[in-house]
Amino acid sequence: MEGKDGGNGGSEQKSFESFDSMPGVEVNRSSGKRLILILIAFFAGAAVMIIEIAANRVLAPWFGNTIFTWTGLIGVILLALSVGYYVGGRLADYRCDDITLSHLLALSSMTILLIPLFHLTVGKYLQNADSILGPILASALLFALPGFLLGTLSPYIIRLVSLQSSDRHIGLSTGTIFMFSTLGGVIGTFSAGFFLVPRIQLHNVFVFVAFTMMALSMIGYLFHLNQNESLLSLLLLFIVNILLLTSYTIIRPTNDPSVIYDQNTFYHRIRVYQKEVDKGDKMISLYLDTAFEGARYERSQQIPSKYQRYWELSRIFSPQLERAAFLGAGAFVMPEALIRSRSTVKVDVIEVDPQLIEVGRRFFKIDEYPQMHIIIDDARRYLRLTKNKYDLIFADVYHGFRTVPAHLITKEFFSLIKDRLNDRGVFMMNLIGSVHGYNSLLFKSILNTINTSFNQTYVFAIDPNKLNKLQNIIIVALDNNTTFSPTEIQKPGNIALTSSLLSHYISKDKYDLSGAYVFTDNYNPVEYLTAKSIYFKDN
Repeated sequence: MEGKDGGNGGSEQKSFESFDSMPGVEVNRSSGKRLILILIAFFAGAAVMIIEIAANRVLAPWFGNTIFTWTGLIGVILLALSVGYYVGGRLADYRCDDITLSHLLALSSMTILLIPLFHLTVGKYLQNADSILGPILASALLFALPGFLLGTLSPYIIRLVSLQSSDRHIGLSTGTIFMFSTLGGVIGTFSAGFFLVPRIQLHNVFVFVAFTMMALSMIGYLFHLNQNESLLSLLLLFIVNILLLTSYTIIRPTNDPSVIYDQNTFYHRIRVYQKEVDKGDKMISLYLDTAFEGARYERSQQIPSKYQRYWELSRIFSPQLERAAFLGAGAFVMPEALIRSRSTVKVDVIEVDPQLIEVGRRFFKIDEYPQMHIIIDDARRYLRLTKNKYDLIFADVYHGFRTVPAHLITKEFFSLIKDRLNDRGVFMMNLIGSVHGYNSLLFKSILNTINTSFNQTYVFAIDPNKLNKLQNIIIVALDNNTTFSPTEIQKPGNIALTSSLLSHYISKDKYDLSGAYVFTDNYNPVEYLTAKSIYFKDN
């Protein structure tokens, strides 16, 4: 009956009012509680977005920073949130009090702490999964449970806030909580992308979010210390998190002594390795995520990485080279080698990640080469805006096989490359692929797309005797009437290294471009091709 508050609703109201039962301060306590609930909604919204952005950095080394990785991650988290919303709403109707809210916050903090504990184990077992199923499984194992628990918070908080007005302002309560939860998501997005992920270790991002949720749960417990359930929960929360942090300290991998630099940036996880080699020399190697980007010796001027020796082909295809552009800094090995061979050449290096420039100064001696001009920009954006013309443009912006920037392999991009070359200029690019077999469609499609802008292309493989395997493939493209027959480009008289590289030429009769795509800005299934190739790589 109405006079008894509708049965169950009256019991919820009574439970709620126990929080604000001190005589003379009901209004202030009610306002204070409302503020606390709004703050919880705000931080819960922030937590979801921080976890989602940091999660991509967890998945990218295994599956690449591709649209499939983001799709799997976002899809799993949205599914987990949607289930959490439903369960949180049902729970709020069944039992709506402050201690239960603290339980949900405590559980969410514990599950978030599990992410840095187990992400390496999950990665170990799923790293060979294909690029579509892999991110979905990894996201489900690592992020679904935290997403579900964080999803339960919004409907539960809405119910608590609505009870303050005896459910007379449900619409206002709902709008208020969703507004502050969304604002928290905005702040979480900016703080994760611009501060947390680039500036602190990735596992500490999750620890930071977990401790924030833990602190919010303790607020509720401390308000109810006179209740046995609250005191017991607070003690249990303390013990469990101590055990989790202790396990985290034990399980986390020890630092690799060969790693002399390890930093997350806006774009990559950058690592620099140093190891002893023959004759007392040291080799310094650069990795972006898990992709090897190049290496140099501390003393010797030889180039350790085979594919980075292929800039030497410019001696044949562009003998009057005066100005060059390298798209992607890598380890700065190729522009440095070009400058050493031609002291008068001008070299522009276009790199999107500014932290790589600092790495180049610290470990790759770029300050010793005043002819090298570093430009921090996206390669395509720079080429669109610059008026410079080049004799050589070398594209080395593809990080391994999984991560191929879609906007840098299209017909429009290669047309832009052509416009920035002099009349006798040459375009070269490095990519990971295979010439034959299931893995070859990406290479064939890129070559087919290049052919829409250039009338001559030449292909070189690191291992020309194993054209079915994934390897570095170098494509040389020209758009002038000077032709180079297989006999001419392998003619004697070249320096030994260049002659050796020319012997890796793959003649056109060894690959068939039928069925290959032409990538455009409007249609570009590159992630599909890499996923398909990875799936069949062992077949």
